[in-house]
Amino acid sequence: MSISAQNNLSFVNDSYSGINSAVIAPTQPFLNPNPWDANLIAADILLQNDYAYISEQSIMGLCNATIVTANPNKNISGQSQPNVLDFYNKNKANLLFGSDILGPSLSMTAKIKGKKYAFGIFSRLRTQASVLKLDNYFRYNNERISEPDDYAFKPFSGTVMNWGEIGLNFAKPIFPESEKQWILGANFKYEIGLDAANVVGRDLKLTSSEPTVAQNTNLRNVYATDYDLSASYITNYNFQSKRYEYKQNGSGIGLDLGIAIIDKDKREEEYNYKIAFNLVDLGYVNFKQGLNHVFKDGNTVWLQNNPVFKNRKFDSPEEFFQTLSTEAYGDANASLKDYGFKIGLPTSINLNYGQRVKEHHFINFNWIQRVPVFENSVKRNNILNANYSVQKAAIGYGVSTTLSEYKNLQFGGYFRIGPLILGSENAFPLVFKHKELHAASFYMAIKLYPFWDNEMKRHRRKKCDCEK
Repeated sequence: MSISAQNNLSFVNDSYSGINSAVIAPTQPFLNPNPWDANLIAADILLQNDYAYISEQSIMGLCNATIVTANPNKNISGQSQPNVLDFYNKNKANLLFGSDILGPSLSMTAKIKGKKYAFGIFSRLRTQASVLKLDNYFRYNNERISEPDDYAFKPFSGTVMNWGEIGLNFAKPIFPESEKQWILGANFKYEIGLDAANVVGRDLKLTSSEPTVAQNTNLRNVYATDYDLSASYITNYNFQSKRYEYKQNGSGIGLDLGIAIIDKDKREEEYNYKIAFNLVDLGYVNFKQGLNHVFKDGNTVWLQNNPVFKNRKFDSPEEFFQTLSTEAYGDANASLKDYGFKIGLPTSINLNYGQRVKEHHFINFNWIQRVPVFENSVKRNNILNANYSVQKAAIGYGVSTTLSEYKNLQFGGYFRIGPLILGSENAFPLVFKHKELHAASFYMAIKLYPFWDNEMKRHRRKKCDCEK
């Protein structure tokens, strides 16, 4: 199943989005007609994969549904009945997960020596996970067919990170002599690392053979014969007490940069068009106490049907790695090499073009492309988006179409009235049943405008440039 959001782009392009837009477009708060803007809470979520789906269901319907897993031996599949968690069983599997909670945040605009500036501060809690083009060895068990005698994985990696963020937003005009208005924006961010894990497979070869009669199973024995794997992790979850115990485990820095070109008549409140370029999430988080395990050139490891692993519940990740180390080297601590690792932020480029159609009516186009900078970086989804919106002081609304990962076509929009914003870039799966439910999104925000502004107030403040 896939749920996709990652910042509702329809709302981000609203001139009244304020501090909520800074996290993806640092120059956008500069366009806010209101001098103050405060976000109380905003949340969106992304879970996108081409590995599994739920049959004949909607997001709202999941609340009262009983979901069963596909089982070909019992003739249970997503093609034959509803409410089945079934699998695509492609040769490659992809997973992108992200959640973004924007906490108390504030922005303001002010004039200094006759020039307008924008300032802001925001707080976020973020989770990202990514696995791309992984050899889908699980498809053999999913389809209840025998594994091949020999299987060589292509190199793969997977990364997950949970972290907090405190950022300062700043935007100002540049090139004052230009006919167009040029805006430079930036976010300077302090990263608070909480949990992280990274797995890299440079080499992994598996062999399988028929089980013995004594094993009494239909599953073949699977062995790892050649391998070069590394795994790093750190977490605040206490597996003994089954509780999450908050503690800062890492720190880092992040930077967002943006530049926008605005074509705007001095007598008009709204722009004619805007072009913006943004580089988002340039940075990393350093986990100095993270554990690094390396498995290379060890013994043949019996994986499937091995009584050491079969039906065993591990009390912690470290217990699992120690058991695996014992199988590979005969020593529970041999795989633990050192401490400390870095995870790169989900760096991306965001290009935006906005065009005014008529008063209060705008059309926007967005292109977001991930560009991971560091070797071990979490990755966001790629997006092409077009939206049409009506933007007024007390109300705003719009419709959008999105091509996520350049292949999943989605339709949605947003609605803003006073302090409440609701939106979705993929609205249909929320209420309508889909044959293969694998995409939907929902965005919610509650905002305050401490000093509400409107066109009449702005008109009264304008200096008259008429002839005396």
